[in-house]
Amino acid sequence: MGRRPDDVPQRLGVTGWTAREAAEHLDPPLTEDEVRALITIFQVPAIGQRTGGRGRPADEYAQDAILHAHAIVIAARHGHLASPYVTPG
Repeated sequence: MGRRPDDVPQRLGVTGWTAREAAEHLDPPLTEDEVRALITIFQVPAIGQRTGGRGRPADEYAQDAILHAHAIVIAARHGHLASPYVTPG
């Protein structure tokens, strides 16, 4: 079961999500791989790391930055953003 957004820790007033948490909470949904691509394309900086016991710590990103990038991606998917590289067809 996914975590609710109010369960996510806050650091200096910034709520952070890992890529996995973002994939669980975004609506319309994106896969974890799509969230990682969104983070890379929009150059969302990590605000920290989350340790979960085993394995490598997961990077944590500002929730508002992920939500902003997500809104742009969804608008583009629905054709609400003009692109100089795509011609109407």
